[in-house]
Amino acid sequence: MKRIRVVAAILALLTATMAGLFWLVPGIGMETIAGCGVAALCLLIVVPFDASEPPARKRVLAACVAFVVAVGVALGFAIETSVDLGPLSALAGVEFVGLILAVWSFTVRNRRRRALWSDYYDR
Repeated sequence: MKRIRVVAAILALLTATMAGLFWLVPGIGMETIAGCGVAALCLLIVVPFDASEPPARKRVLAACVAFVVAVGVALGFAIETSVDLGPLSALAGVEFVGLILAVWSFTVRNRRRRALWSDYYDR
């Protein structure tokens, strides 16, 4: 789960940086910028907390799914306003990495720590 949290932190910072850069691009609407900001906040909420038990892992899964949905909405607004191909491809790339992160967190959602085994998890 540590690796998922590190990837989620990197992806959240990348999305927040993209939202800041989109602020400077004149053809991108506020809906796209707000969608990127909400997506970054979805992941930043769960990053600082250790998720060693299944309920906490399911919260990480919910945050990853919310991230994918928020970036999808931002991508939809960006397509609707027909901005350049560069921002659309950047959003699509972030959406793809977010989808991989959501699938990854789905596969580890029910793992439990085994007693007396350091960093070993059972399904």
